[in-house]
Amino acid sequence: QESLTAPAMLRAILVAACIASASAFAPVGGFAPALRSGFQGTAVSATSAPGRMTGPRMAEAWVRVVPSDQVGVNKQADSLVSGTAVLVGRYSNGKIWAISAKNSATGTEMFGGRVDESDLTLRDPQWGTKYSLVNGEVVGKWCPSPPVLGALIGAIFPPTGVWVPQVREQGGYVEVLLDVNAKAEFEKKYWKGILDAQGKADGGYY
Repeated sequence: QESLTAPAMLRAILVAACIASASAFAPVGGFAPALRSGFQGTAVSATSAPGRMTGPRMAEAWVRVVPSDQVGVNKQADSLVSGTAVLVGRYSNGKIWAISAKNSATGTEMFGGRVDESDLTLRDPQWGTKYSLVNGEVVGKWCPSPPVLGALIGAIFPPTGVWVPQVREQGGYVEVLLDVNAKAEFEKKYWKGILDAQGKADGGYY
């Protein structure tokens, strides 16, 4: 087994140090969406994917996130539903939005991030990245804060958007449509990006 090269070792140390340092800037309490909302959510309807499949059967399902009355105007709520961390909120006009509850840089929570209705974005409270509430793409600068540390995180992790599900209100609940195929593909790309940053994706780290 080959030993780490100096650049690979330095990169690994920087990744570990930056993620550890991030806790000093993270919102109090860490990421525990299921505890915050106290509601796990269940699928209320599901449609299996048509045709023959050689792998696991995939499905789309509308999944309850939180009761509608827990999401007031300009308020937010997050929950872990079907293994997916979801953040929902309500615009000033009463419409509901939904987005991944975790940012795409280090996976820390986005609860409490500032919503800008002029461009329909959510600002990640951890690194300051603005994500579109329409398609999840990064809008503007990548990891602009805090100074120095944010720039370092932004240099290690490439700019990546987040998952934005379809959302609706039905039967007194806020629900999102979970596409298992899309979720699995997004997470595969996300974690590959994390491993690439650490030199692990192709085995070059070891």
